[in-house]
Amino acid sequence: MTRVADEPGIVLHTRPYRESSLIVSALTLDHGRISVVAKGVRGRRRGRDLQPFAEGRFGWTGRSSLGTLTTFEVSEQHWFQGNRLASAFYLAELLTRLLGERESHPRLFAALHWALSTLDEEPARSLRSFEKVLLEELGYGLDFTADLDGRPIEDSVSYELLPDQGFAPAKEGVRGDLLKGIGQERFDDAAVRRAARTLFAEALAHQLGPRPLESRKLLVRDS
Repeated sequence: MTRVADEPGIVLHTRPYRESSLIVSALTLDHGRISVVAKGVRGRRRGRDLQPFAEGRFGWTGRSSLGTLTTFEVSEQHWFQGNRLASAFYLAELLTRLLGERESHPRLFAALHWALSTLDEEPARSLRSFEKVLLEELGYGLDFTADLDGRPIEDSVSYELLPDQGFAPAKEGVRGDLLKGIGQERFDDAAVRRAARTLFAEALAHQLGPRPLESRKLLVRDS
């Protein structure tokens, strides 16, 4: 029997379960992505606390991958609208699709907390930073300093991304100076953000497979 108490976590999404319960998916600090049943919470204050993107402390028990929630103390609620709400759902969908259950990723947990905390400032910057960390944590990080043959990236040369290999010089692609900007996370620069959006979308699509992300359809052009 697994018993966990006082575990930091962030709600990714919930769905109704039976007449009065919820199945809650959350990213936790030490236990990764979990799914738990919150019994009898629908229509009650405890159910309202378990809103997507709520941060707090979780407790649960269980013998299988689907545990039973025993405690949840909310510490912060994020209320988003419009494109910021679509951006938050995009983050949650990426984690749900790409992260296995019970795989601990403390750096990814910290990145999600930061991204949710900064979405109100500049959503595109937050998304690009999170995507970069996500790819690195999954083992698919990109080298923005050298091409696939080990030659240093040159500012004026254009490059294309070859999945699972790296960058190769190409007639059309992303300029080297922009690749270096992505590696340095200079996402305050609009040109760097746009280049990163294209590259990270390519890299993530290779891992996601043919089924598109539903949340991606809701994002505005530069997000």
